[in-house]
Amino acid sequence: MKFSFHAGWNMKRIALATSLLLTFSASHGRASELKHPSPVLKRSTVSQDKRDYSIHVANGDWGDAKPEEIEILLNEITAEMLTHFPNRRIASIEVSSSSLRPVVLYEKGPENQYRILLAAKGRNWGEYIYEFSHELFHVLANYENHRSPQGARHQWFEEMMCETVSLYNLKRLSTGWKEAAPRGEWVSSGPELARFTQRALSDSHRQLPPNTSLPQWFQQNRSSLLGNPYLRNKNEIVAMLFLPILEQNRDWRAVSFLNLQRTQEAKSFREYLEGWYGDTPTAHRDLIVRTMKLFKFHVPAATTLRPIMPQVQKGKPVVHVASVDRAVSTNDAGAEGPIHQ
Repeated sequence: MKFSFHAGWNMKRIALATSLLLTFSASHGRASELKHPSPVLKRSTVSQDKRDYSIHVANGDWGDAKPEEIEILLNEITAEMLTHFPNRRIASIEVSSSSLRPVVLYEKGPENQYRILLAAKGRNWGEYIYEFSHELFHVLANYENHRSPQGARHQWFEEMMCETVSLYNLKRLSTGWKEAAPRGEWVSSGPELARFTQRALSDSHRQLPPNTSLPQWFQQNRSSLLGNPYLRNKNEIVAMLFLPILEQNRDWRAVSFLNLQRTQEAKSFREYLEGWYGDTPTAHRDLIVRTMKLFKFHVPAATTLRPIMPQVQKGKPVVHVASVDRAVSTNDAGAEGPIHQ
C-alpha cells in the first residue's frame, strides 16, 4: 500500500488531541465574524509588506474555525520560526485541511508553492501550532531532497527535530498568550494552550530509561531508528534532550544545510552529522557542534571531512512516501537491507 503524503503523525498525537478536545471546545464559542476583527495584541516583528513568506489557508473542513483565523495563527508561527533563520526566504505555502493527518507534499502547487495539509480542526489552537511547526520545519530542512532511500536513511533525526520545534513553539506561544495573542479574543485561550503544552512536555514516555545515557540508548535503538524514521515514541525521547539545544541557541541557520550532498551520502549516523557539519558554513556550525556533543561524537577537523562527490541524477517521487512503503533496513555501519516500495 502506498501513501501520497508525508507521514508526520502518530496515534499518540491523536490521543493527545482527543484528551484535550473537550477542554478546548468548552472554553470557546463561535468567533465573531471577521468583518470586524478584534484588535491584534501581538504582532510579528516583520511587517506585512516585508515578510519573506506568504501563507494562504484554503477553504475546507476546518470545523468552526475560519481560514482567515487559521492564517493569522500560521503567520505568527512562521514569523517566530524565521527569527531563527535571518534573511531566509521561503516559497509561498498553501495550507489545506486533511481528513487523515498533517503532511507536506513533495509535489508543488501550480505557482511552485509548498503544499501543507493539516488535520487540526476547530479552535484547538495547540493542535495547529503542533502540526504546522512540524511540517514547516521540514520545509526549512530541505525535505524535498529526500529523493532516494539512501537520502532518507537518517531521516529519523529530521523527524526528531520537527518534533522538538513543535514543542519549542508550543512553549513560546503559550507563554506569550498569557498576556497577548494574535487576536484579542484568543487571550482567554492562554490557559488551555498552556495545559496542552504541559501535557505534551510531561508524557512519561519522553524520558530516557533510568540509568541510561543517550549514547547507550542510541546504541540500543539505532537499527530501529534507521529502519523507520517515524517511531514517534523513540523520536520524542531524543526531542526532549534536544529541546534545550534549540532554546539555548537561537541561530538555527545550520538547518538550511541539511539534506545536502554529504548528508545524502552518509552511511553511519556519525557520518551524517559530520556531513551536515561539512555542508554548513563555519559561522553557523554551533548548533551542529552542540548536537554532536549531545551524542558524544567528536567534532571533525576540516582535514578529515570527506570531499563532495559529483551529484548523480535521482528519481523524483511525487510526494514524501510513508516509511511503511519505503523502509530501509540498516545498521550504523551502513549495511543496507531490502527496500520495500
